Amino acid sequence: MKTIYRNLALGILLAVFAAFSVAPVSAQTATQDEKTKLYNTYIENYDKSLDKQKIALAAAKQYVEKYGANAEDKEQVDYFKGAIPSLEEGINKVERETKEKAATGVIYETFNTANKNKNVPELFTTGKQILGKQPEFLDINLVLASAGFDQAVLPTPVDTYNNDTINYAKKAIQLIESGKPSETEQYGAGSYIYKNDKFTDTKSNALGWMNYTIGYITYYRQGKDNAAKKKEALPYFYKATQHNSFNKTNPLVYQTIGAWYLDEAIKIDTDRKAKITAAGDKDTDETLAMLAEQKGYADRAIDAYARAYKFAKDDPKQKKEYTDNLYSRLKELYTFRYEGKTEGIDQFVATVQNKPMPDPTAAITPVKEETPATTTTTSTTNNVTTPATTPATTPATTAPTKPATTNTAKPAATTTPTKPISATTTTPATDATAKTKAKTTTPKKKTNR
Repeated sequence: MKTIYRNLALGILLAVFAAFSVAPVSAQTATQDEKTKLYNTYIENYDKSLDKQKIALAAAKQYVEKYGANAEDKEQVDYFKGAIPSLEEGINKVERETKEKAATGVIYETFNTANKNKNVPELFTTGKQILGKQPEFLDINLVLASAGFDQAVLPTPVDTYNNDTINYAKKAIQLIESGKPSETEQYGAGSYIYKNDKFTDTKSNALGWMNYTIGYITYYRQGKDNAAKKKEALPYFYKATQHNSFNKTNPLVYQTIGAWYLDEAIKIDTDRKAKITAAGDKDTDETLAMLAEQKGYADRAIDAYARAYKFAKDDPKQKKEYTDNLYSRLKELYTFRYEGKTEGIDQFVATVQNKPMPDPTAAITPVKEETPATTTTTSTTNNVTTPATTPATTPATTAPTKPATTNTAKPAATTTPTKPISATTTTPATDATAKTKAKTTTPKKKTNR
């Protein structure tokens, strides 16, 4: 480009020299020297640094201002008039980007500091600003989803961030499944990373936690008085068990799914009793079909509670009270389902992991007995107590690994995890009731990333 400009200038300068051939030599030479200087200043600076471009712009404007009215300079003036707007636009763009980059650096620094200090309000404020410009930034989505989850599981839960947390967790899942890499290479940053020695498949670990995050908040926080929300949470709990993370063996995941099945069974039981009463205390084809469906839900609940009990029993860190209460609930379900019998329950628990867990979104298979129930005037449980739905004590588990953070332009990767820190929370009991309840306590939850 410079060569073209120089050749063009040479032609123009030759024309200038010819035009001034009748003028005094000294004045002609001075004017031409000034034009040449302005032109050379432009050529030497127009494609350099921002400051150099500003020098080139000033030279071009000066040339147009001084010689714009000269017919002999028309070609060169027209060139500069065409070049000036593009040069100005380029300079303005660079200046804007420089300012934005400086501002972004401040935002990242503030974000990292908030992450390190666990300043959640500041973390969400700056994180939203970053995602406003970089919505595909996986690590920021993971950090915000994790921070929001930790707020939702506090002993006194903070629900301020629940909706945002779910959205960030869903976005993180979508990004991971689409192959988006972690820029920190640890899937997260600072206080919230998913790379650790126990779960070496970091992607799977992050996916397990993100699904669990959505399931937990939807079920326990948004679904406290909303049955539809509880049902909405089940697929996420199920998906959490399909990834290699802590939640694959987290008893609370299976206990929660089992409690939902039990709730549904109790609803059917209540409706069935009303229909039996209306039919003169007699079973009908409809009530027998309801019983078959109820037992189908009981089968699903037994499967889920058996897994919860097995994982709790195999974990030496679990409290005996929690494990015992899970077994009591399982025994009640088993007794109802098999007409008062308990034979085979321990064998069922021992082998339950040998088969896939039923997907909660799959239709329930009714259980039709060869000899249907006869006329009854009591609950459809055939004199077996329907289990209560209040959850057993939630398992005591290890808290998330919390490595230190580093303040950099983007969340920095960290390498040395600190020792786990315990954190507990309270999980709400379900509202359904039955004739008797197994001994339960207010559940508490601990996590381990």
